[in-house]
Amino acid sequence: MNLPFKFISKFPEETEQRAEEFGSLLSCGDFILLKGRLGAGKTKFVSGMVNFFCQAYDSRYNIVTSPTFSLMNRYFCGRDKSNKEIIIDHFDFYRLKNLYDLENSGFFDSLSSDSITIAEWGDKIGFDYTNIIKNYYFEVNIAVNEAEGGVITENLYREIIIEKK
Repeated sequence: MNLPFKFISKFPEETEQRAEEFGSLLSCGDFILLKGRLGAGKTKFVSGMVNFFCQAYDSRYNIVTSPTFSLMNRYFCGRDKSNKEIIIDHFDFYRLKNLYDLENSGFFDSLSSDSITIAEWGDKIGFDYTNIIKNYYFEVNIAVNEAEGGVITENLYREIIIEKK
C-alpha cells in the first residue's frame, strides 16, 4: 500500500479489510487520526486494524466498540517478532471540548513507543499533533456519499483517504 492511498468501500467488511492492510504498515509509536461524520465508519476502520494485530492472539477482539463514553479502549494484542507486547489505545474525542479535556483523557500518556494510538474525532479539538508524535502520524479521512439535504442514499459508499503527515 503506497500513501497517500484512496479507495471506495461499499461494505463495512471491505472497510475492515482495507484497514487490516493498512495495519501492516503500522508499528508501536504510530498515531492515527480518524476524520469523518457520525456513522461514517471510523470505528469499523479501527476494528480492521485491531483485527490485524490481535485476532491471531485473542479472538475476543473481533468486536471493537467506540469508546465514546469511556474515552479510551485499550487492546493488548500479544507480542511482535521482537517479543514486544503490542498495545492499541483507541480514543474517541467527540465529547472533548479543549486541550484540558484532551490532557485529562490520558491521551498524552498513551503516546509512547509502547503503543499504537488511534483517535476518532481527533480533529474536533483543533490541536496540532505533529510536534508530539514519537513515530509516524497518519490521517484517515472517511467521507460518505449523501443525497441532497443530507439524506443517505440506498447505494451508500465510503471514500477513504489515508495520508502520512
